[in-house]
Amino acid sequence: MVKRTIAWLPAALMLAGCLAQSSVEIPGVPGDHPAQDFYRFVSQNLVSDKVCRDHRGNPDIPMGKLSGEEGYTKLEDLAAGVFRFRERATGKKYLGVTFLQYHGLLKIPKLCSWEENDQGQV
Repeated sequence: MVKRTIAWLPAALMLAGCLAQSSVEIPGVPGDHPAQDFYRFVSQNLVSDKVCRDHRGNPDIPMGKLSGEEGYTKLEDLAAGVFRFRERATGKKYLGVTFLQYHGLLKIPKLCSWEENDQGQV
């Protein structure tokens, strides 16, 4: 009886970990901001550009433009894969959430962004 219980324990713990709801939230961003729902969704699912647009985001800014000196400046990191950045030419500020877009067997790093006003709102 004890051996049977011990045998099922690792499987039960693994299943419980997979089914647990995560409390993923972006600090410093209002709870009703569409980026919050997108961030929760991409932390648990495979996504495409359509999911970004469905959450009122813009997937058109290439990730490579943020890593170099190509028109954007990263301002602050808020959480893993979430940051604020500014477009140098216009001064517009954005909130960005990174995600992996699955295209066949490829995983392409992408960015979903929301333009912010002066108060950090969408």
